[in-house]
Amino acid sequence: MTDDAENPAADALREEALAWLIRVEAEDATPEDWAALTDWLEADPAHLEAYEAVEALSAEIDANAAGLREIAARGNVVAFAPRRPRRVWMPAAAAAAAALFILPVAWRGYQGVPVVYQTGQGETREVDLTDGTQIRLDARSRMTVRLGWGARRVKLDGAQAAFDVAHDPRRPFLIDVGDQQVKVVGTAFNIRQDDRQVVVTVRRGVVEVRQPDLGPQPVARLVRGQELRHQVGAAKSVQASVDPDAAFGWTMGRLVCDDRPLTEIVADLNRRYATPIALSPRAARMRFSGVLDLADQDALVDRLAKYLALNVDRGGGKITLR
Repeated sequence: MTDDAENPAADALREEALAWLIRVEAEDATPEDWAALTDWLEADPAHLEAYEAVEALSAEIDANAAGLREIAARGNVVAFAPRRPRRVWMPAAAAAAAALFILPVAWRGYQGVPVVYQTGQGETREVDLTDGTQIRLDARSRMTVRLGWGARRVKLDGAQAAFDVAHDPRRPFLIDVGDQQVKVVGTAFNIRQDDRQVVVTVRRGVVEVRQPDLGPQPVARLVRGQELRHQVGAAKSVQASVDPDAAFGWTMGRLVCDDRPLTEIVADLNRRYATPIALSPRAARMRFSGVLDLADQDALVDRLAKYLALNVDRGGGKITLR
């Protein structure tokens, strides 16, 4: 290649070639990835030239990794001899200096830059990702998103979120929650995590659930109307058929309960209200079925108390159901 450091088109081609190199050298690269690379290389001779250049630079960096670290520590750059004769697009010294910057940046691009979304007490948030995925984040939830070249990754921490994932078979959507990993390509589902419990409910499409500690094979595949409940640390999970719309009720200001433990309901409610709700030991053993309007905490508590024949104690900065 000629000296084209000031050529934006050449820079863009090198970045594309570097993306291909990272994609096919990844641990999870597939035969389809290599076939796609072959098609790209054969589409234009310039593609092959750009790919060979970045491949050569990668090899030089691997072969001289220790020396480059020493150079970086000293703050100066010296040229080194190529491992094999090859026409490259920049002098060796400049290539070494650029590699110290370009490859870490490219790797961050492959993994995706982490973006954190967080909600406070009583706050919900709608998140539109650049890939077209839509997420509704419930109150008192935290979510970290990485949209990388090879995969889209989300980590949930003590969160509830409703997902409508954009279809992209080249980039699976992976969600780490508790000790589980949820894998999808394009679908709609809800995840709730509280008190070391993870609940996954599918509204559309197919969701695959893995438990990495148990190996790479999925522990469950869920379709519309199926739900998985898992206690963090347990070896097994429980699957059931459910009304999937019930799990999404919170997105419309309602809590839909079908024989749910009162402890679980209160955990959901305490995401939303400034005044916490507590349960006596007797109340903690009870279950409730019905629809709760989340707009008014006092009216909601009074309804629960009436239905379950409980007393309400408002004092000490909290509401206690006894």
